[in-house]
Amino acid sequence: MKNKIKKVLEQIETENEIKIIFAIENGSRSWGMASKDSDYDVRFVFCRNIDKYISLSPDKKVINAAFDKNLNPCDVHGSLVDMSGFDIFKYLKLLFSSNPTTIEWLNSPIIYYGSNNLPMRDYMKNNFNQERLFRHYFSLFRHNYHEFILLGKAITYKKYLYSMRGLLNAKYVYEYDKIPPLNLKQTLEEIKMFVSDAVYEKSQEIIEIKSQGLERDTILRISEFDEFFDKELKKEYKNFNTRSPDIKVFNDFLKQMVLNNKAL
Repeated sequence: MKNKIKKVLEQIETENEIKIIFAIENGSRSWGMASKDSDYDVRFVFCRNIDKYISLSPDKKVINAAFDKNLNPCDVHGSLVDMSGFDIFKYLKLLFSSNPTTIEWLNSPIIYYGSNNLPMRDYMKNNFNQERLFRHYFSLFRHNYHEFILLGKAITYKKYLYSMRGLLNAKYVYEYDKIPPLNLKQTLEEIKMFVSDAVYEKSQEIIEIKSQGLERDTILRISEFDEFFDKELKKEYKNFNTRSPDIKVFNDFLKQMVLNNKAL
C-alpha cells in the first residue's frame, strides 16, 4: 500500500504543480491503535514555485483528496485513503502556534514520501509553547467528550478513546513539559502515575478492543472515564513555562524551503 500511496502523491504533485516536502500517516496507524480495517490518514506539506506566491490570486493553501480500496477518487466518507496537504506557509504558521497536529506530522514514524526529519523537528522539541500545546490538546479532549459522549446518540469505544488521548496528551504536556509520544500506549505508561488504576486498566482494555476492530460498537457510558473526565474539567491549570518559538527561526526556514532548489 505504501508504494501505491506514493504513486498517488506523485500524481498530486504533477496535477497541482507543487513539490511535496514530506507525506506521513497521522491517525490510528501512527498512534499504535490500528485495526485490520483502519483507513489511511495521509497528511503532507507542500511548496509551490516562488512565482505562484507572488500573485494577486494565490493558489489554495490546502489540497484534499480521497480514494477507495482500488485507489480511485471518491468521497471522503467511506474512503480507504484520506489525504490532506498544507502549503508550507499555512503549515509553519500552525507549527509556530504549537498546534499539536503539525507537531505530530513531524514525528510520525510512518513516512510515505520525502522526509519529515526536518530541522524544525528538533527545534520544536525544545521550543514549543507549553500552554498553547496543552490548551490545544485539552480542547480536543473537551470537544470530543462534550459532542460525542455527553451529547452523543451512539457512544462508541472509539469516541471515548479519542477523548482520552486528548486528555492524556494534555496532562503529559502539563506534567512533563515535553511533547507527548505519538504511541498512545507509551503515553499511558509514562503518565500512569497521574491516573487511577481503574482508568489505566480500562484504557489498556479499550486500546486492545480498538486493535481488534470493535471500536465502533455502540456501548453504554464508561463510569471510570466519565469520573476522570469530569474531575479534570474542574481543575485549574496554571504556572506554565513561558518559553515560545522564535519567529526568526521559522522565517529563515521558510525562505530556505521556498527559495532554494532543495524544495523545488
